[in-house]
Amino acid sequence: MTLNRVARWLALGLAAGAAWLAFSAPAQAIPLFARQTGHNCAACHISYPELTAYGREFKLNGYTFGEAQPIPLAAAIMAEYDTLSNSRDATTGAYTCSGSGGSGTGPCERAQLVQYSIFFGGKLSENFGMFGQMSGSEFPVGAGGSGSSAGGGAFTPTADNTEFRYVHRFATGDSTEPDTVVGLNLNNNPTMQDVWNAVPAWRFPWFPYLGAGYGPLAAPYIDNPSGGHDKVGVGVYAWWHKTVYAEFSLYRSATGSLSWMNWGNGGTEAGMGADVLAHYNPYYRLAYSHDWGYHSVEVGVFGMTAHTYNCNPSTNTDPVGNICGTTGVSDTNRFRDTGVDAQYQFNKSEPWVFSASGSYIHESNDLTPLFVSSGGTAVTTADHTVNELQVRGTAYYDRKYGVTLGYSMLNGTQDQALYASGANGGSLSGNPASNWWTLELNYLPLQDLRFTLLYQGFTKINGGGGNFDGFSNNASGQNRLTGAIWFVF
Repeated sequence: MTLNRVARWLALGLAAGAAWLAFSAPAQAIPLFARQTGHNCAACHISYPELTAYGREFKLNGYTFGEAQPIPLAAAIMAEYDTLSNSRDATTGAYTCSGSGGSGTGPCERAQLVQYSIFFGGKLSENFGMFGQMSGSEFPVGAGGSGSSAGGGAFTPTADNTEFRYVHRFATGDSTEPDTVVGLNLNNNPTMQDVWNAVPAWRFPWFPYLGAGYGPLAAPYIDNPSGGHDKVGVGVYAWWHKTVYAEFSLYRSATGSLSWMNWGNGGTEAGMGADVLAHYNPYYRLAYSHDWGYHSVEVGVFGMTAHTYNCNPSTNTDPVGNICGTTGVSDTNRFRDTGVDAQYQFNKSEPWVFSASGSYIHESNDLTPLFVSSGGTAVTTADHTVNELQVRGTAYYDRKYGVTLGYSMLNGTQDQALYASGANGGSLSGNPASNWWTLELNYLPLQDLRFTLLYQGFTKINGGGGNFDGFSNNASGQNRLTGAIWFVF
């Protein structure tokens, strides 16, 4: 039996096993927060992780509604099966999943356990609560196609989205009931503390799809391109009359006394490579929200200014390997991100629910220390911009049958060194412009079980449609079809 057929049978086995577990599980076997509040999942979510008005209240009130659970745990298992049109490796000329290993001319196909997560926390006292998550990811179940690569990642659990909240509720004006919440927040991922679904931590697509083939090179810093939960932020926020939300936080790298917020990932400056935050970096959020009847609307702004050491203070080297001294440890590269977002929900119980959201982020960065220390070989200009647009619309019928359509766009300053052509999936023109559509179909036989079929189609990647990287890779060749399972219990 070929590896291709093994992968297919294992993927089918994952689907059948998850379905059996779901249909045989009792209806009350619902996740942690549902058990705590006594409400079903639909009370807090349009579809996880998109929050309803009640879900937003629950989070902003520090996860303190309901009764604390004696065993405050829940878990999730996520698996997927990918097919990719083609992706050519520059060294071998072969078609591969991810640009490393393999040989052949066929499409990439692979099945893998994408991620497992353990959730913990909830209500700790009347004013104190938390959301904790640790995850292991990218465990290859099998691979197929004559040019595929199974990959493989860190299956050992490490820090995922985690936050602590302390809240105080009080009445203003003539009100006899609390109408304002003021809180303190500690978290390990910028924007994960947000309650709307257009910011980077919680926007569509919501399934943690693993990359197959080559994707965009550029991204705003606030998208957390380093890939880890290695930023720790402490902040204060206010939620007034369920209408106005304001927050100000400061972020630093998860090192020293705060390294426990990045457990399993080391929490050292050396382990963070070139992405070590210098000192404390501001993040802000301001949003206006209004709920009426079954409708809810939100508009807001958010942003972050991040300074990263050009010379890593732990390794004593800069991003291009030079020993510190020319630019000095104090020299920092600056990223300034400013975003606007909006969201609409129609959340009637039956039969239809609708939601839509979108965000636009503009980044300006100053990479003068990197430009100087590399002699212009790492970047050809010190100042860059990155612009990102993300929009999507979602509809669910009877809370079981869902469809989401999203559009994404990236563009920015052309730089032949930063977006180099001398690598698989790079940019022949040095232009980071990318456009793609995402269509996702969902079926939820139970609240906690989701079957997904996703198609992602690229019209442009890294500045081009055809031969965008100089190694015969075309944007359409990165189109992917994915079947996925998400089971929460």
